[in-house]
Amino acid sequence: MGSKTVKIKYNGKESVVEFIDSLTFGEVEDLVGDSVDLSDITKPKIDLKTYRMNLLLTVIKKAPFKVGDLTTLQLLEAKTVQKILKEVLKFHPLVNYIEDWMGTFQSLDELKKSSS
Repeated sequence: MGSKTVKIKYNGKESVVEFIDSLTFGEVEDLVGDSVDLSDITKPKIDLKTYRMNLLLTVIKKAPFKVGDLTTLQLLEAKTVQKILKEVLKFHPLVNYIEDWMGTFQSLDELKKSSS
């Protein structure tokens, strides 16, 4: 697990935000589980707001603002958060995690076919 940085302007000064570039299996499961509803696999429902917020709360480890606090994150300027999010999403795109979850369904389907 490594870390990456992104430079932002915070309170008029150049600052650095440090975030982790990989997640544990449990963190990925929690992120996707809280953000994706697969009750109807043909029409998955994705809550992007929850994914983006929870992702930032999970991966940001050092910043000039309070880390791990939802209220602090919500009160940051949108352009500041968007800059951080743009870098974070290079390492944590939701599509990669969803594809992994969908692979679980494919495997189950393949198991059913092979046992018939």
